[in-house]
Amino acid sequence: MIEQRLPIATRWTLYALGAVEGQRVRRPRDPVAAWLLRRHPQLLPTFAAPSILSMIRARANIVDRMIEEIVNRARLADETLDFWGFGGGFDARWYRLMREMDDVVVSHQEVEEPALMEFKDELLASSSFANAWERIRKHSEAKHNWTVQSTDSRPLVTLEGVSTRLGPQKTLSLLARLRQDAPEATVILDLPGFLNSSVGLGGRPAVVGSVRSRWSSATASGAAQIKTAEIAALGFEVVEDSWFAARPELRAPSGMPICSGMEAFRVMLLQARPADKT
Repeated sequence: MIEQRLPIATRWTLYALGAVEGQRVRRPRDPVAAWLLRRHPQLLPTFAAPSILSMIRARANIVDRMIEEIVNRARLADETLDFWGFGGGFDARWYRLMREMDDVVVSHQEVEEPALMEFKDELLASSSFANAWERIRKHSEAKHNWTVQSTDSRPLVTLEGVSTRLGPQKTLSLLARLRQDAPEATVILDLPGFLNSSVGLGGRPAVVGSVRSRWSSATASGAAQIKTAEIAALGFEVVEDSWFAARPELRAPSGMPICSGMEAFRVMLLQARPADKT
């Protein structure tokens, strides 16, 4: 079954954004993810460390904030954007965030591996979100062919979760293609602390146990595997580079968990430099 071969990072994101967590989270963050989990519980991950789920939720908040700021700046400048989401799996930012941005975001493109895109399209075509999903331009491409096609507006690209699936070197290769094919692109990239270079379709990256027991710096984790100098060498300016340490689980004196731990991660906002400045 295709759902059993989905990238584990994709299933983690679906669970993190679509599930209600006790009484501390009163509603899921993403209504499309919640619908998918209710209708298709086989999409639940076979394992999910709470610290990883916390990281995904925090990451989504930061990426959303960056998108909103970029769109607001473009609105003030009377500029339009083409949104390109790469490797988002079941991400539904197109529904939960960007429906109010169509005065600036004139097209929304989703790029994903063919099997996953076909599966996602099949599930959403019969959902209450079908009309919104139908307006998204879908590109089914093998990972080594991912890039931005010609566009009339400045591309805004999100690579959320992509580094987990590609590993550092292939992520750099993707950035190089984006820089060549979209010389004015703005790119949002995250690097999780458990990032390694041996993650494939359906593979599991090396992660910590289900309960994180101590603080640790993001600079000593997989979040540092891609260097700022490597990104600059590709022709990108690092506009924002936010690092978040790994934190332990918080427990009450009784031993009852109060707040899940969180894995380290990093989110970068990149702007392609003009060719004469590279």
